[in-house]
Amino acid sequence: MMKWQPRKKAYFRQGVALQYLGRHADALAAFASGLAQDPKSLQLLVGMVEAAMKSPLRESLELTYQQLRRMKLDKSPFVVVSVVGQELLTHGFHGASVVVLEAGLRIGTCSLKLRGSVFSALSSAYWALGNVEKSVLYMQQDLEVTKTLGDQPGECRAHGNLGSALFSKGSYREALANHRNQLVLAMKLKDREAASGALSSLGHVYTAISDFPNALASHKQCALLAQQTGSRLHEARQLGNVGAVYTALGDFANAVRSHEQHLDIAKSLENRREEARAYSNLGSAFHSQRDFDKAVSYHGRVLQLAQELGDRAIEMRAYAGLGHAARCMQDLERARVHHQHQLEIAEELQDRAAQGRASSNLGEFLKI
Repeated sequence: MMKWQPRKKAYFRQGVALQYLGRHADALAAFASGLAQDPKSLQLLVGMVEAAMKSPLRESLELTYQQLRRMKLDKSPFVVVSVVGQELLTHGFHGASVVVLEAGLRIGTCSLKLRGSVFSALSSAYWALGNVEKSVLYMQQDLEVTKTLGDQPGECRAHGNLGSALFSKGSYREALANHRNQLVLAMKLKDREAASGALSSLGHVYTAISDFPNALASHKQCALLAQQTGSRLHEARQLGNVGAVYTALGDFANAVRSHEQHLDIAKSLENRREEARAYSNLGSAFHSQRDFDKAVSYHGRVLQLAQELGDRAIEMRAYAGLGHAARCMQDLERARVHHQHQLEIAEELQDRAAQGRASSNLGEFLKI
C-alpha cells in the first residue's frame, strides 16, 4: 500500500500556520518538505523565502540572499533550501535544520561541492542532536566528496571530524587511522593548526588504548608546535596532557614538572579556568602517589576557583577529586558528601556520562 503524501498546498498552509504561531524554524521545515516533493513550486519557494525573512534568521540571511539574487541562484530550490538549512544550524535550530537539509538532498543538485557542504552541515546537526551514528554516516559521505573533488584541505578537515566522532564511539582503531590521515594531509598542506589538532587527537587515542609512549610523543610534538607558533594557551593544555600521560606511566617527577609548567603559563595568561585545570591535574598526580593531603589541597584550590568563576563543570570535577581523596583517607562521610555534590551538578548540567560516574562513586558506599 502506498504511503499518502500530503500535497504541496498542505505543506504551504502548514508553513503559514506555523509562521503565524511564531514557530519559524518549524515553518521553514514545512516549506522545505513541500519543496522536496515538488521542487518546481514557486509558491512554496516564495513562501519559504518570505518566512525566512520574517524569522530570527533575517539579519544573517538577508546579505546571503542578496548575493544569491546577484548570482541568479535565488530561484534554485536546492540552493535556497540548503542556505536556510545551514542558517538554522548556525542559530541552534538543530532538529529543523536536519529536516531542511535532508529536504535539500531530496531536491538534488548536479554540484558535488554543494552536496558535500550539505553532508558536512548534516553531520554537525546530527552531532549536536546526539545522534552519533547518523553524524558519522554523513561525515563519511562528506569525506568521499572531498576525495572525489581532490579537495585536500576539505579531506583533512573531514578526517579530523570523523576521527573525533569515532573516538567518541570507542572505535579507536578507525579513529587512529583517520587522525593519521589528517596529520599526513596537514603536513603536506603545511597547515600547522590542522597538524596540531591531529597530534593532540592522536595523543588522546593512544592514551585510550594504553599506548603511552606514542601518546607522550604526540602530545610533546603538539606542545612544541604550539610553542613555535606562539599559541601559549594551546601549549599549556598540551603540557597538561603530557603530564597526564607521565602520571599514567608512573613517572611522577615528570608529571608534576609538566603540570607546573601548565600552571605557570595559565597564570601568566591570567586564565583562571586553565589555572583550575592545572591544579586539578596536579591533584590527580599527587593522588596517584597516595599523597592525599596534597591532592586535597590542590582539588580545594580548584573548587575555590570554580566557585569564583561560577563554572559548574569545573566545580563538579573538583568535588570528584575531593571525594576520591577523602575516601582513600577513610573519611567516608566527607567523601559521600563530595560525591553527592558531584552528582547534583551533573544532573543540573544534564551530563549523562558525568551522572553515571558520580552515581558509580556513590554506589561504592553501598558496598562498604
